[in-house]
Amino acid sequence: MKQPFGQNYPGPSRLQLLMAAHRIRHDIPVYLQSLAEEHGDTVFLPLNFPTWLVRNPADVKHVLVSHAAHYHKTGALRADQDFLGEGLVSSAPPLHTRQRKLMQPMFHRRSINEFVHCIKKTTLEQIASWKDGDEIELTAEMMELTLKIVGRTLFSVDLTGEAAELGDSFGTAQRLVIRRMQKAPLPRWVPTPANFRYRKAIRRIDEAICDLIEARRRSEEELPDLLGMLLKTRNEDGSSMGDRLIRDEAITLLLAGHETVSNNLSWTFHLLSENPDVDKALLEEWIEVLGERTPEMDDFCRLPVTDRVLAESLRLFPPAWILARKALEEDILPSGLRIRQGDEVILPPYVIHRNPAFFDDPERFDPARWTQEMKKSLPTGTYLPFGVGPRYCIGEQFARTEAAIVLSTIGQRFRLNVLPDQRIGREAMITMRPRYGLRVKLEAREVTG
Repeated sequence: MKQPFGQNYPGPSRLQLLMAAHRIRHDIPVYLQSLAEEHGDTVFLPLNFPTWLVRNPADVKHVLVSHAAHYHKTGALRADQDFLGEGLVSSAPPLHTRQRKLMQPMFHRRSINEFVHCIKKTTLEQIASWKDGDEIELTAEMMELTLKIVGRTLFSVDLTGEAAELGDSFGTAQRLVIRRMQKAPLPRWVPTPANFRYRKAIRRIDEAICDLIEARRRSEEELPDLLGMLLKTRNEDGSSMGDRLIRDEAITLLLAGHETVSNNLSWTFHLLSENPDVDKALLEEWIEVLGERTPEMDDFCRLPVTDRVLAESLRLFPPAWILARKALEEDILPSGLRIRQGDEVILPPYVIHRNPAFFDDPERFDPARWTQEMKKSLPTGTYLPFGVGPRYCIGEQFARTEAAIVLSTIGQRFRLNVLPDQRIGREAMITMRPRYGLRVKLEAREVTG
């Protein structure tokens, strides 16, 4: 196939892509990383639409920041409107611009500060039954915990009784959306087992959200949370936000609000288990700064090791592991790459964060690399665990705060030792989670009361 505008750019042939099908399905982040290692910062992929893998920071900044209006979202977030619909992470301007402006106040520092007590309380409830020597499935525990937290903080609802089932439904829906993207799918109405599982998962999610919305409408109580904000919103003509859009935004925030933090925590505990010296440094910081108490917002500026550990974990295992855009018009990137209208550009943080030009020994877990000087030296487009530009994650500060609180609250009480001889793989869906789960053995610490 002749490469449009890019005859001089390397990449795999269609035959090579077919031969790599198993690798792509099993671990596409690692496959894309191997392409960058082999071919460099720009890789051409002869897919159904001409597609470019880009990791050059100037090109990344061009697509996501300075010329973001010329590129719209594509990929899994737009692949199936039954799932996320027109929620904040999948919608296009001008709807996205309007909805983001509406929801921004819920994620200001003052609002997040009010969530701190709830995050700590929910975390302590989740681990109340944990005991020294117990073996637990950590990814399931973190998914359940973060879903409870986002339910209580953004929707004023306790999902304790249904968090596990709802979390499973989110996982099932994501998995099947990705599967449909990887092969030519049959229509949703065809009664295949996969379509049945997908409809069941969506139905379970919709029921939970609709029940939540109806319960709030029947209630005379006005709560200053995200759901209340959505229900009170009025359009320019005075009409209320439609039920479908409220549903889309609620599902989007539930998914993004618990998946990203849950995965970040699971990968972080995995990395700490493999790096006991870093775990020791963390514990020493918590003992010195916090003593026996749990952290407050004002403590975070005095927890540099905690901040660096989470930053490095996000570098190696960014929950939102890939970004994808479709060009709305012909364009030329700073590197000289010519993009034509309709071409797709993929910008995977998983690959970008492993660029050896900016990260020495990029596969090594090294929180010490995150000095202030190093942060200042990084060009825009080299580190983007929450995206960058006008579509950066609205909940970034919320997610960082939640992760720091949960990590320290659990870490003060337990060391989590990953059980040996288990497979640790990546499952790349909309987010990236441990493919086979993560079983750990709890080791109690006698440093808190």
